[in-house]
Amino acid sequence: MTLEQQRAALAFKHVQGIPSDQKDKDLYGSMAQKLPVLIRTAGLCQAVHFVRSRKKEVLDTLLNHVAEQLRRVDTGITDGTSLCERVRNAELSQYLWLTREALASAEWYSRLSQSELGVDRATDADK
Repeated sequence: MTLEQQRAALAFKHVQGIPSDQKDKDLYGSMAQKLPVLIRTAGLCQAVHFVRSRKKEVLDTLLNHVAEQLRRVDTGITDGTSLCERVRNAELSQYLWLTREALASAEWYSRLSQSELGVDRATDADK
């Protein structure tokens, strides 16, 4: 199994586990679709802290999902909280590697939130 297939399989499993509450699906999907752009424009550290600042349980779940993806690269990342801490304190080379991996993973959450959760890119559930 390729690394890309591993990312996709884990993201699919995560997205399938989102509660059936439509508001949670919309919020998760909306942020999942924004995350790759946030990472590219603001950087990984600011992006994960932005998601965390929303203080919504389903968005904490999204961070935990990304953290599980990044655990493949850094075993010290166990959840969204440790993810925020690691990227905040990472050396440049590690930060760049984490950013690359987070971006590759976030793209899968973005795609799957459209196909599996049915969240449209125009949905803005972050209110």
